Amino acid sequence: MVDIIVPVYLGLADTQRCISSVLASKASVPFRLVVINDASPDSEITQYLHELKAQDSRLLLLENEQNLGFVQTVNRGMELGTEHDVVLLNSDAEVANDWLDRLQRAAYSAPSVGSVTPFSNNATICSYPHFCQDNPLPQGFDTAKLDLLFKEANAYRTINIPTAIGFCMYIRRDALNDVGLFDAHHFGKGYGEENDFCMRAHKRGWKHLLALDVFVRHVGGVSFEASSNPRKQAALEKMQALHPNYEVLVGRHILQDAARPARLAVDFCRIHQSQKPALLFVTHARGGGTERHVQELAESLASKANIFVLRPYPGGQVQLEWIAKDEIFQLYFLFPQQQDKLLKALRDLGVAHIHYHHFVDHSAAIRQLADQLGVSYDFTAHDFYAICPRISLTQSDNRYCALEGVEQCKRCLKSFLPQTSIDIEAWRSQSRAFLSQARYCMAPSEDAAKRLNQVLPEVKIHVVPHRDLEDRAVPQPTSKLIAHHAVLRVCVIGALSPIKGADILEAVALEAQRQNALVEFHLIGYAYRALATSSKAKLIVYGQYAEADLIDLLDKVQPDIVWFPAQWPETYSYTLSACIQAGLPVVVPDLGAFQERLANRDWTWVSAWDRAPAEWLDFFTQIRVKHFVTGLSPARLAIDDVKSEQNFYRANYLPKTKALFQRKMTFEVAQEYSTVPICPRGRAWLQYLKHTLFNLLLQLRRASYLRKLIKHIPMHWQSRVKNWLVR
Repeated sequence: MVDIIVPVYLGLADTQRCISSVLASKASVPFRLVVINDASPDSEITQYLHELKAQDSRLLLLENEQNLGFVQTVNRGMELGTEHDVVLLNSDAEVANDWLDRLQRAAYSAPSVGSVTPFSNNATICSYPHFCQDNPLPQGFDTAKLDLLFKEANAYRTINIPTAIGFCMYIRRDALNDVGLFDAHHFGKGYGEENDFCMRAHKRGWKHLLALDVFVRHVGGVSFEASSNPRKQAALEKMQALHPNYEVLVGRHILQDAARPARLAVDFCRIHQSQKPALLFVTHARGGGTERHVQELAESLASKANIFVLRPYPGGQVQLEWIAKDEIFQLYFLFPQQQDKLLKALRDLGVAHIHYHHFVDHSAAIRQLADQLGVSYDFTAHDFYAICPRISLTQSDNRYCALEGVEQCKRCLKSFLPQTSIDIEAWRSQSRAFLSQARYCMAPSEDAAKRLNQVLPEVKIHVVPHRDLEDRAVPQPTSKLIAHHAVLRVCVIGALSPIKGADILEAVALEAQRQNALVEFHLIGYAYRALATSSKAKLIVYGQYAEADLIDLLDKVQPDIVWFPAQWPETYSYTLSACIQAGLPVVVPDLGAFQERLANRDWTWVSAWDRAPAEWLDFFTQIRVKHFVTGLSPARLAIDDVKSEQNFYRANYLPKTKALFQRKMTFEVAQEYSTVPICPRGRAWLQYLKHTLFNLLLQLRRASYLRKLIKHIPMHWQSRVKNWLVR
């Protein structure tokens, strides 16, 4: 007999779900459901429990005359059946299927097992899918359905853990008799009591297991009142005093993450169960507009396909990631050394098509994946890497090269990479052969397609705009009048490199200060170096921002006009999209994709991209007087219609193919792919270290019981480390 002890205080709906799930589960192990009403202030809970008591003989209802708190309440329950094992179950938990049978089987898998905890969505070191944080249930799954996947993927498997998690904790009676009840003296009304019990059990030779084949849902934050956070902090301090090595044990477990193969096995099973075809996006790890397009495209296709992204990773590795909401599925491979292993993983995941977005930082062998898998592939040109190793068609002065011929390219590359011999003709020949075999070759603008075709005329390129403004109403811009003596506020947006205009922005701002012009500049973002501001230049730099905050920042800065000082032919510009959405006046260069996106738009200027700083200042001074003081909009741009394929991704993109999964996914299969990224050698170690530290800080921040460690780091060092990692 097992006593399932459920202390109840608040949360009627959660309590009803918990008790109903226990009574409806299909356990063959005999159990008694001991529900203890800890003087709940909710009369509906009390009424519900009394009504239920008469309906099922397996339920034993106890009622505390006054509120005792969690520790004394469960101690009362554990003292009832002196021969019974116990399961402590929070009232906001939900069980399913034969959960109890599997927990008991794990509990008696070895003589020294003291406690067993299942996986859950909200159980710190036992959490799924994200380790050490709270999670929603994966989309399309309830508790019963997800529990069956754990049972199938990880049957009969357990791992050692440093401490049980109290939301659902199976305790063997012989361990309980040996170690004793929970410590009500130190842990009062709750939090930390199960960790203290486990540490005391450790000292007496008992171990604690995570049952990898059981999943129990846990809502979290319902069982106790709102004073839980101060109690958590107090519990941490008491644990540190009573068991100084507790945090070391937990920290070591987090770093080792022995449950990762089990989580991966369930991820694999969910991917298989979806029966959706998988697409592989090959891209770089440099962020920017390419990454944003990849994410947007993945999100738009999520209901029809599983999207995986392959990126370069430090140390000659590649990272394979499942791009889906709330997922954290990642695999790592040395490449090309483990190319066969990567191909095997792609087949196991059902990859039926590849979309190449970028090759930079990848091995040349990455282009062979489609042929080796026997699948079709697409290519999107987010820049000019296919024809220019410098990516942006700029020369050593960081300005557009104008594509004047092969000899010019040879001179440029010699100054760009003096230690490396790149044959530009062989480079372009390789691109020509690869792009010609693609199912579709795409560019997000007509300007980009024309420049590519100038070098690769044999390649058919489809003009397919990105999807960020798809199905959105685009307002006509408006301008507010400014006073005759007021300054014109010119805003520049983004992370400015030299080719995006950082140097020209500073030069114009310096000139504005020198002439004391009624024009000032605002950079929402930052530059590749510190720019002159304050008394030296009429420039204010606001620093890095989150993409979601851009519209609010624009509203705060209240610019009169937004300027794009690009020195290279940008292929799209998401920043321009934000300005279009916000209905802001803009001035763009006559270079790249800007013009074609602004046809028939008011309050829009196109200017020569290569103006000198004094000429730019004169331009802004003139439009201030002629248009912003008078309120007269300039003439609309007369631009020929662009022949783009607006509904391409809806009508033509998704391959008409089914997923062809190679084998059934189990714990053993997941173990083949569960290696963590290796530490690289040479110069790549710094990038790897930054990546590792960033993820470790996230883990520490998410793990409530380790937050105390971070407090020992001085605040100014926390800020410095954070800023360095972000950069």
